[in-house]
Amino acid sequence: MMTPELALSPSMDFGDNAGMKHSRRDEPVSISGAQGEGLADLIVRSQAGETAAMEEIYRRFKSALFNLAFRYSYDRASAEDLLQEIFIKVFTHLDTVKNPETFPGWVFRIGLNTCYSHLRSRRTEMEKGMPLEQIEGTVLGAAEENPAAAARKPLDDGIARLPAKLREIFLLHDVQGFKHEEIARLLGLSVGTSKSQLFKARLRMRAFLAGKGVC
Repeated sequence: MMTPELALSPSMDFGDNAGMKHSRRDEPVSISGAQGEGLADLIVRSQAGETAAMEEIYRRFKSALFNLAFRYSYDRASAEDLLQEIFIKVFTHLDTVKNPETFPGWVFRIGLNTCYSHLRSRRTEMEKGMPLEQIEGTVLGAAEENPAAAARKPLDDGIARLPAKLREIFLLHDVQGFKHEEIARLLGLSVGTSKSQLFKARLRMRAFLAGKGVC
């Protein structure tokens, strides 16, 4: 069993993100290229507690996951904290990985869920700690400072309200640009299931945006 203490080995450079560039929210964040050669061997060695193998997995996935975290936090320090949290979860639950082909999708899912949990907690804290008019003022001020983010807010809100399985496939296909065959391999499902789930997600998104007067 991989322990949190081992996952947080001092030799792991979790905070070493100085050389990484953060992405805009509209840029694709792909982890498919992180698979590389020998991923299955790295997983087995990491499951056995080999720090060098864990470091290599971290090196392969850290840039894509950092960019993902930055896209949903808009803050470098928060993105670095999220990156560390994501890798703690990855290495703590590494023993559950049975199929190396689905590992990148599994990692992406952990990253995505961690980022959404972060957003939900931030919104809850704001709602509890601020009067409604102050929240509205904060949102309006942010919209004036970043019109592009404000324009995307209905889309982001709609995505956040999708059920987890629909949201994963919608993001992988329509936002990240993965093909159904790749999604099926990453998430361990059939191509037909990927297509049907995407159809359901798009219907829900269309209904949500229509209700907001966006489309």
